[in-house]
Amino acid sequence: MNIILIITFIIFIAFSRFAPHPPNFTPILSIALFSGMVFKNKFIFCIPLGAMLLSDYYIGFHNSIIWVYVSLLLIYLLGKAFFNYFSTINIFLLSFLSSVIFFILSNFGVWLIGYPKTLSGFIACYIAAIPFFTNTLLSTILYSFIFYYGYKYILKNNKIISNKTK
Repeated sequence: MNIILIITFIIFIAFSRFAPHPPNFTPILSIALFSGMVFKNKFIFCIPLGAMLLSDYYIGFHNSIIWVYVSLLLIYLLGKAFFNYFSTINIFLLSFLSSVIFFILSNFGVWLIGYPKTLSGFIACYIAAIPFFTNTLLSTILYSFIFYYGYKYILKNNKIISNKTK
């Protein structure tokens, strides 16, 4: 993949975190999933990771950030496991699963640093996070379908362009 394209993706994703949006309504999970599903290069995880590092540098790092980054890595690996298995149902199911992975891991980190280490503290942490899950789920599904259909469109048009040039 072209380094200019990678840098463009990173900057676009980083800026998407600065644009006005509801909490947790960004394309970052979709990019991590899509990167794994589409690109063969094992270092392509640098796209979502680079975007997060760049934007977190300005937004600010926090104590539970490692849990966010680990969840992105797992979502990327989930996409890798389904490399080239494109279908509407797969995109929907993988987007849902990605949102659940992010919800579980990121809020585990929040519980570790900000809630009592009791069962009631654990439950309170996850209950408080439910409104954020809705936005995460909706944005991941929306952006995943945008990337999926955009990618299919590009592939279709590239095929048409290649046939015209032969």
